[in-house]
Amino acid sequence: MAFENTYTGNGSTTTYSFTFEYLLAAHVKVTLDGVATTAFTFPTVTSVQFNTAPANGSAIRIFRDTPVDTLQATFFAGSTIAADDLNNNFSQVLY
Repeated sequence: MAFENTYTGNGSTTTYSFTFEYLLAAHVKVTLDGVATTAFTFPTVTSVQFNTAPANGSAIRIFRDTPVDTLQATFFAGSTIAADDLNNNFSQVLY
């Protein structure tokens, strides 16, 4: 499964779709000509919309960057284990 999509800006299109899964919206990153940007929103769960259309010819990269330093959920002896927590931890490892 691809974890990134690339496009070339045309100066007028503001919404671009992507085809990968993610755990949190914060894990979806975007660069314009190799420079990170946060000037976008999520109109749907599989697309980003830039505040301003990327310039004609600009390289757009939409990718997933899932942190691996800490688990999504931590389990403790004697506590209840929720299926969602287990699934999220396994998805984090896969991503």
